Amino acid sequence: MKHVLPPNAGRGSFLRPIKGSALLLSAVLLLGGCADQVSQPSSDAASEQETIEISIGYWNIDRMADVQKDAMRDYVEERFAISISPVSVDWTNYKDYYQMLSATNSLPDVFATLTISSNDANDSAYYENLIESGSIQPLPDDLSAYPNLERMMEQMEYTRYEDGHFYAIPRVSFIDPTLACTDAALIVRRDWMENLGLDDPQNLDEFIELIAAFANDDPDGNGIDDTIGYNVNAQNALGKWVMLGIAPECNTYSWIERDGLYIPSWYSEDFYDVVCAYRTMYETGGLDPDFYIKNPNEVIEDFASGRLGAIEFKSAPSSCQQIEEQWNLYNTEPFEECVDILPIFAAPDGTTYCNSSTPFWSESFISADVDEEKMHRILSLFDYLLSDEGNVMSKYGLEDVDYRVDKDGTYTCLLDTENTSLLDLLEKKYPSITLFGGLATWGGSDTDFELNEMNFARYGKHCVVLGNKDVTWNRANATPVERPYDFLIFPKESSELFSTANAFSEFVKCIIGDGDPETMWKEAIQNLKDQGLDNYIQRQNDAYLASLGNDREN
Repeated sequence: MKHVLPPNAGRGSFLRPIKGSALLLSAVLLLGGCADQVSQPSSDAASEQETIEISIGYWNIDRMADVQKDAMRDYVEERFAISISPVSVDWTNYKDYYQMLSATNSLPDVFATLTISSNDANDSAYYENLIESGSIQPLPDDLSAYPNLERMMEQMEYTRYEDGHFYAIPRVSFIDPTLACTDAALIVRRDWMENLGLDDPQNLDEFIELIAAFANDDPDGNGIDDTIGYNVNAQNALGKWVMLGIAPECNTYSWIERDGLYIPSWYSEDFYDVVCAYRTMYETGGLDPDFYIKNPNEVIEDFASGRLGAIEFKSAPSSCQQIEEQWNLYNTEPFEECVDILPIFAAPDGTTYCNSSTPFWSESFISADVDEEKMHRILSLFDYLLSDEGNVMSKYGLEDVDYRVDKDGTYTCLLDTENTSLLDLLEKKYPSITLFGGLATWGGSDTDFELNEMNFARYGKHCVVLGNKDVTWNRANATPVERPYDFLIFPKESSELFSTANAFSEFVKCIIGDGDPETMWKEAIQNLKDQGLDNYIQRQNDAYLASLGNDREN
């Protein structure tokens, strides 16, 4: 039975919302440690099958097309009797590119993109368009032949479309939801803090003083006014860490609940404090004056080259490694002697919060043109990548070639990582590892943060130390932000006018403007209200409530 929406409810409901955030998070916890079976043909069986070409769309896998096939790709292709045809997309244009391919009936057999896990209503609208236009097809109702995939999809029951089928294969971000805290971190020049005699800030005012001192008080001691205080790696994530100490629920620009009504976080009164705080950071010089025009690579380069004192980023070892790699191009001082993770300061209510996130980010889809046999090969590949064996291959390479398993069950690296990381070595040796390491999952698990030799080889010791420090501190001292995950996953009516991107643009104008920031923000919100924002919000709430009623009927 299809969900029936009230008049003027906008787009239809296609997800079955999970009943309660606690259930959502506990369900995700069940995903870890279970992926032990792998459904795939044996090598002999695969060798008897006809090889099928499978086109796969994924970010930045162009090197798979530009180089000869590597041994990891050979291994996977032989195992499943497939030949992978990579379709590379860029992070800056992948959404538009897939929409163009969809419109021309030329989508890859498999492709990953951002839809229902996005804060942008237009992304979830595209998901529905893919289904209604017949561009993609659902997974088989019976997934028992793919136990690891079936187990994951059972935990993601709420992602079913209104027709009862699964279309999206969620790329799980954090098997352990507490690891979502690492998605919002502040990496800081600890040596600059020591030079200036500054301690970890305990509140917003002290944080503003810290970043202003980085910009204005010659923290590197070279006698030149050439330093910047604070910036963010991705502009649309501005405040993901800092807002935890100002208005925690606002830190991802998503929806929050107020008096029984779900509203965009930037529409709440809490956001006034955010706007005023960022204007102060801008006026004191602590916030990079060019924060709104720099791209992510420029910001990382600013930090690595000694211009920037604090970068809002992620604390996972792989993220820290991105910075260390750049650091080593510019500096003779050891990374571990200069760079640290800053603990978050308490919010106005006295509680220290850490970031929380939906359990998956982006999704993989299967083109409607894929036939039954090709579907089987694709799902077998996913099942393998979700297994323990596939996960280890994506992290450590090929067994007895790149690593060995010792009698006590520990892993030992067989490659020389003295001058470079295992991750870099494997990416150069196996360009395909970029695809295999991210097609079925996204993020990491507890094992990535463990202080062990394999992780030190993979990411660099200090990068693991930083990630471990952040996770350990947050688990001991911080409370994850509560979010209405059931409503967040529920699709919203497409709107350019009331989009997060549009609101963010107004936010930037208030930061760099000349007028009173709170007055400017109120005027921006009033302008949106005059154009129907309140009606838009009510339609999303009405549609959500209607879907809950339909679920009860079903």
